[in-house]
Amino acid sequence: FLTQFPRAPPTIAPAFRNGVFCVMAPGLSGARGASTSATRLVASITYRVDRQVPLLARRRPVALVLRPSGPAACGAAVGSGSGSRCALGLGAARHFSAERWPLPEAPGELRGLVGASATEELVPREAVLVDSPASADECLPDLLSARLLGVDCEGVALGRWGRLCLCQISTTERVYLFDALSEGVMDALCPVLQSPAVVKVMHDCREDASAMLSQFGVEMVGVFDSQVAHTMLLQQRSTRPYQISLNELLKATLHVENDTARRLGEAMREDPNIWFYRPLQPHLVTYAAQDVMYLPLLHRRLCDVLGDPSGGRVLANSRKYAEYARMNLHLRSPKAAERRGLRLQAMLATQTETAMYLKLNLGAQRQGAVSRPEALANFRDLQFGDIADCWVSAWNPSGTILFLERLQAGVGIPEPPTDFTSGKYGRRKGRRPRGAHED
Repeated sequence: FLTQFPRAPPTIAPAFRNGVFCVMAPGLSGARGASTSATRLVASITYRVDRQVPLLARRRPVALVLRPSGPAACGAAVGSGSGSRCALGLGAARHFSAERWPLPEAPGELRGLVGASATEELVPREAVLVDSPASADECLPDLLSARLLGVDCEGVALGRWGRLCLCQISTTERVYLFDALSEGVMDALCPVLQSPAVVKVMHDCREDASAMLSQFGVEMVGVFDSQVAHTMLLQQRSTRPYQISLNELLKATLHVENDTARRLGEAMREDPNIWFYRPLQPHLVTYAAQDVMYLPLLHRRLCDVLGDPSGGRVLANSRKYAEYARMNLHLRSPKAAERRGLRLQAMLATQTETAMYLKLNLGAQRQGAVSRPEALANFRDLQFGDIADCWVSAWNPSGTILFLERLQAGVGIPEPPTDFTSGKYGRRKGRRPRGAHED
């Protein structure tokens, strides 16, 4: 299990028994070193057990017992006699060195809708701000032992070329706010975000997943996307799908909302960089925590309405959203897409009677559009989340919209006219230099 553990890998002896691993850990010295290394061992063991024996970590907590090789190897020893040991359990009440504060109580209307027991079980009660790698290590056992997490990200122009500034993760007990601008914090979360055994409930994870991959090399796995679930629900009702915001979905499904969303929208219009500033303003912290605290409960509600108790169908359909992060990686900058005839991939995001809009993984502010009736006819077979091979026919003056045509077998890409430079469809035609005169 621990072949990738840094330095000399510890030995597991004896085998797993009664929910406990006994690990020989030579080289630990001092209480602080023992605590940090023990936390990493717990995370490493749980991650590998989760991957190979998924039901093990889901049905019972995993505890770690360190058997030190030296007398000072574990200052926080537990027990007595000749075999001192340091034990760390998962899933139990934990004490964090990071800043904590209580979350607002779930409204009575929610309790009446889903039941008091479900509310108590799935709605967290406190939030924790994590701004150092050591604090992130303390959180790993709780996160890796969870079967279900709510995840969201905030940032500046969040996406492939933006900046991810904050990552919120909700368990059924607490909300963790991870400061992504602090070096090493996001690296500590890799085992959680990439574990297929831990379901991550997200809402439209595409730009979040793209930012994770481009900035931290993290590929999101095990995503349950609530926007995908909403699309499936509308399709069941023979209603045209559309892109719904998380706040709208919470109001429609759970009769709750993030009451700080409007204020945040106004603040971001005034200053799009507010998530980059430190320390975080209190209203931003409040918004970020409330944005994920109901995601575990939303997961259960959507599964019940869809008749998909395990959420397996939504997980399968959400895979394309997570893999969106790998689209068009051959383009090294947004400007590189402004080339007529360029081939790229596009994912259908939404449509009206007269147009289709597609996501390109070229930044959150850049999208594809199809508006010509002849071009629309070639895209009619696409479902929401489907990916099509396209080519760029034009773009608007600001470059935020690329007009697309679908690649078709046996049909070539037409050559631009001889006087085409950047022209009517989103570019400037060649102009005579100012002050030039004909003879």
